[in-house]
Amino acid sequence: MVVALILGGCATTAATGPAPGPSTAFNPTDVAWLQLVVPMTSNALAAARLAPERAGSAAVRSAATAVVVPSERLLERLKAARDRAGLPATDVHSGHRMPGMVTPADLAALRTDGAAEFDRRLLALLRAHAAQLVVLARGEQASGADPETRALAADLSAEGARETEVLAK
Repeated sequence: MVVALILGGCATTAATGPAPGPSTAFNPTDVAWLQLVVPMTSNALAAARLAPERAGSAAVRSAATAVVVPSERLLERLKAARDRAGLPATDVHSGHRMPGMVTPADLAALRTDGAAEFDRRLLALLRAHAAQLVVLARGEQASGADPETRALAADLSAEGARETEVLAK
């Protein structure tokens, strides 16, 4: 059920990838969560990194900067968990439009938007990402099997909540 909720926003059906590698602690929820949250976090981070040069507002630059460093740390941990699970680094959700996912089209628009539109779009994308992180993390915490991945989900949930507060200001 949770895997269905995690992938529910996916426009097409994608395989969950190969069976986990050396560790048997990963279940399908862990696998699906990692395959979704790694590219989600990577893409949101790419968007936030555009703010120093593209944002029109100092407040937007500050909010985006407050997202970058914690997201970089969490992304490294997510990639390590993905590698520990024996999953490939490919984005199985590439091209899918899902809640909280910053797409290549979003990134292209951010690179060409004027300052005011950039600010509006970036905040909307980062808010959606932060909210969806919390939702997905709860699913992983409830149904994931790997204790380290579940703990990572708790940290992502806390970061999503913190980002929501920062981006609301």
